[in-house]
Amino acid sequence: MTEELDFNNLIPELHYYIHRKPTPGWKIEPCITSFIDITYVMDGKAEYTINDQTYIVNKGDLICIPQNSYRAATSIPDDLIECYATNFRLRNQTGEYVTLPLPYISHIGSNPQLIALYNEMHSEWLQQNFGYMLKVRAILCMILHLILDQLLNKNHASQDDPRIKSSIHYMSAHYWENLTTEEMAKRYHLHPAYYGNLFQKVTGMTFKQYLISIRLNYAENLLKSGEYSVGEVALQCGFSDIFYFSKLFKAKKGIPPSACFLEEKKPLK
Repeated sequence: MTEELDFNNLIPELHYYIHRKPTPGWKIEPCITSFIDITYVMDGKAEYTINDQTYIVNKGDLICIPQNSYRAATSIPDDLIECYATNFRLRNQTGEYVTLPLPYISHIGSNPQLIALYNEMHSEWLQQNFGYMLKVRAILCMILHLILDQLLNKNHASQDDPRIKSSIHYMSAHYWENLTTEEMAKRYHLHPAYYGNLFQKVTGMTFKQYLISIRLNYAENLLKSGEYSVGEVALQCGFSDIFYFSKLFKAKKGIPPSACFLEEKKPLK
């Protein structure tokens, strides 16, 4: 396992998918997996052996068996398991196989969004329409993102408060405007101080810090296109003072905006 996994550049290779509804005699024969096995338990129970440990998995459990692990499983006849299982390999941008920094068993409960994604994958897998594997891989990426976000993202709580989630969507669509805590608090009928504290609690940043982060991320995007000057980018992203913009950009990105612009404008050899 890599020590620091770049979650933005993971490339999954799906090998097998199944919506599993076992019989009382169902079992997975003992073997060494050549893939990562992610299984989400919808209902019932089963006994899984992963490497040198045996587990009873239950409804709402997520099983993550790393590549090159010993795996075996058997049904529990009086409470048959129902689950979605995906077997895949995962590469980084350099083509090396990597695994996920997840425990073998995590209880994530019932997740309607995850279930909807698995249902969509199931439908595409069965229909096998034009380019279905491309779409299935895209759905798998969304499933992995949802799982990693829930289990590893320290700021995942922002997804649990609809007011903050709505605020972030609004900020992303109106980042260049002069947005204020007072204005946003009014949208949700909250006192500005309470709203500001809530926003910082669930995102780890103040409202202003988050807004500036969105603006600078978009500014970086514009600069990389090579189609705008630094001054034009600053104005488009809500900064009226180019020197202030440059100072913030360098503090967050580690380089001045002009360097980002010049990097993208290098002539072809």
